[in-house]
Amino acid sequence: RAGAGGTPKAAPKMYVCYLCGKEYGSKSISIHEAQCVKKFEDQQAALPREERKRVPSRPCLGESAASLEERNTMAKQAYEEQVMVACAGCGRTFNGQDRVDMHMKGCDAAKELIQA
Repeated sequence: RAGAGGTPKAAPKMYVCYLCGKEYGSKSISIHEAQCVKKFEDQQAALPREERKRVPSRPCLGESAASLEERNTMAKQAYEEQVMVACAGCGRTFNGQDRVDMHMKGCDAAKELIQA
């Protein structure tokens, strides 16, 4: 799309949410993160106590302002390490234990692991 004077518009800067892994604009990421924390807490409260996770911590950017790319890399890493759950058989990751349980019903590697 062209901006004023026919020059191409720059793509909007998108920030990755460390809780859900989705991208949001610079003006909406802080609003989204607050809502995402609430949603995460509500989802965890519905689980049995032994299956609950703590709210993942926001990546620490240190004193220097990290570039957008560095910030997004750290947010994706936090999401993958703290939120995603891996299948014990094949290692594929999912957003929630219920999704892993559903996957394991058809996962040949998980079935072999159980039979061993």
